[in-house]
Amino acid sequence: MIQRSAYASAAVIVAAAVTVGAIAGKFTGAPLLFFGHIAAMCCAWGLMTSGSVIYSVCTEWLGFEIGKSRMVHGIVQSAAVVFAAVGYFCIFRNHQLAGASQFGFDKGNPTGKVVHALLGYVVLAWMLLQASQGWRKYSALSSGKVGFLVKHGLNGRGLLLLAAANMVIVLSTFPFSQALFLSLAAGVLGTTVVAVLLTAPKPVASAREGGDAQPEVENQEPADLYEKLAAGDQ
Repeated sequence: MIQRSAYASAAVIVAAAVTVGAIAGKFTGAPLLFFGHIAAMCCAWGLMTSGSVIYSVCTEWLGFEIGKSRMVHGIVQSAAVVFAAVGYFCIFRNHQLAGASQFGFDKGNPTGKVVHALLGYVVLAWMLLQASQGWRKYSALSSGKVGFLVKHGLNGRGLLLLAAANMVIVLSTFPFSQALFLSLAAGVLGTTVVAVLLTAPKPVASAREGGDAQPEVENQEPADLYEKLAAGDQ
């Protein structure tokens, strides 16, 4: 029987795709490099968000074993890093050709764009660190080293929230109507928050709270299971 979390995860993936299309669609008339930056960075966010919840979709809908689901997660998140690199190259080249600051420190530049540029570097560095940690964790778990854990899941949730906030910050600097801005911001923040909640560790009821039944490993969400396995020997 497919769990409700799998339906919620599938809904997150659809919502992320719709939000990416909605934002990128507003910039189709922009210069190529600027549009490339917007589109690629939106895709990076969409892939990060979708990749964070893909365990349930893979295991419940596709019947993948946990190891294969982890591989899909790693591939999707690695693709997000590639899109982020493309997006950064586009805006770097755009600034270079325009003789503009790579950090947003141009006279008259809105504060929101300066903050977006600076936070963007933090997000990019965090993505590279997260990807490195993720593949190291995958390799360790695949070889049976269940004691290996670097708070990968917690770091990922923090990264998702920061990336979403940075997107909303820059969206606030464009001349959109209030209704359009709020709808785009709601799409980004709402989808991200739901993804974070779905991937957060679930509390396990104690015997005092739920009778004498012991928690069963097979009933735990895949992400929670691997967090517990990895943390068990520390």
